[in-house]
Amino acid sequence: MVKNILAYLRECVERHPQKRAVSDRNRSLTFAELDQTARRYGQTIRNALPGVRAPSPVGVLCSRDVEPIAAFLGTVYSRNFYVPLDPDAPGEKLRAIIEDAGMEIILGGDRDVSRMGEIGFSGMLITPDKLAIEPLEALQDDAALSEEEPLYMVYTSGSTGKPKGVLKSHKAEISYIEAFCETFSFSETDVIGNQTPFFFDAAAKDLYLMLKMGITMEIIPTECFALPPELMQYLNQRQITVAFWVPTVLSIVAQLNPFSEIRPETLRSVFFVGEVMPMKHLNKWREALPDLQYVNLYGQSELCGICCFYEVRGPFSDEESLPVGAPLKNCQVYLLDQGTVVTEPGRIGEMYIVSDALAMEYYHDPEKTNTSFVTKDFGNGPVRCFKTGDLAQYDTKGNLVFASRSDFQIKHMGHRIELGEIETVAGALPEIARCCCLYNSEKKRIVLFCELTEGTEWTGTEIKRRLKTKLSSYMVPWKIHVMEALPLNANGKLDRQTLKTLL
Repeated sequence: MVKNILAYLRECVERHPQKRAVSDRNRSLTFAELDQTARRYGQTIRNALPGVRAPSPVGVLCSRDVEPIAAFLGTVYSRNFYVPLDPDAPGEKLRAIIEDAGMEIILGGDRDVSRMGEIGFSGMLITPDKLAIEPLEALQDDAALSEEEPLYMVYTSGSTGKPKGVLKSHKAEISYIEAFCETFSFSETDVIGNQTPFFFDAAAKDLYLMLKMGITMEIIPTECFALPPELMQYLNQRQITVAFWVPTVLSIVAQLNPFSEIRPETLRSVFFVGEVMPMKHLNKWREALPDLQYVNLYGQSELCGICCFYEVRGPFSDEESLPVGAPLKNCQVYLLDQGTVVTEPGRIGEMYIVSDALAMEYYHDPEKTNTSFVTKDFGNGPVRCFKTGDLAQYDTKGNLVFASRSDFQIKHMGHRIELGEIETVAGALPEIARCCCLYNSEKKRIVLFCELTEGTEWTGTEIKRRLKTKLSSYMVPWKIHVMEALPLNANGKLDRQTLKTLL
């Protein structure tokens, strides 16, 4: 097994240097070009950070093109670790992340120069025109790069809204990508259709699958996802075979139903991750494209990639929930209920993950690290694990079934209620396109936000009347907000933080 991520890149360059590695709408890089550009980034960073020093965070402002990929790998060549940044994030949030990480260098484009000035960044911004002419020559040095060293750090807001840095090592990413490729059948002829912005953790699987297998990654323009016929055409033009998309994006495509006009001709596998996939939308995909492989993935930002997967087979009604399935080969998942390991079906417990792919720490936060990354004995001796805060249970077939976040489980009118269950029931109504259920803890009220399907003119009163026939009285939302469109974040997922401000 390789010891660091750069070994994957070197193997790609040796096997097929002129093969296209990554493309956007306007530009592409072969594996040889990607390697050379990365080395130029590496040399530039080393020139800016002279001397022997511990690995440092280097920010990368992630435009929707090939440049951030070279910047990520260039940072690794420089023996530092990269931090993907959203260039369009609110200035206060961006400044908080930069200050928390202590970044001295940020890699970005010309458009980022004024933005960095606006937020008061006092370090060095390196743009492509400032790269060293000569690429870094460091093959022997690369080989010495330890698997224990940090590879990248992603900032995630979590339930508090305060960004926290999750630091991940080469060893963790390699453990994940090796297990993932062993589980699923990928080949050098595959083409990944990237949807996830590179400042989201889920995008890492696209990048490192590309490097591990030597396959091409196509960066799909964001505007295509609002125009499904154009999206299908782009998939066909670029001969995309594999997609890792968030459920909200898949749901939007299903609602607009482009399949009668144009179908994806080369697509063979659709993986979805990051949210609960509504069955009524997935069923539209399955009805239109029954020969595709559909896989539900489950993971956390606190580990590289995923820990569980479920390949969708057989019929599911619109009201059913998909299992998250079984652990990946490099993971063990345990359910704990009041300290007892749960093994029987139907009993809910909190998920704990044991894996070589776990993150190293929360950056600069030992207290939070020690609270979430704990040592437990599940019957075979003490092991390091991640306390997820997610609740799940086993079904009768032994599959893990996600129940809710522990902070989505509320006590209301003397009953324990899973807000996710309300979302599932409401979301199954044909008239509701998307929905989000939240709890106003101060006023003790359940609130449902809904976006209706095209042509539907229901009011909150009508939706509540329907829900009263499907939910126990204590679960029926006190208030239902019908919105023209639910807010989405940059990754296409429901923006719950914004909705909380409307409670």
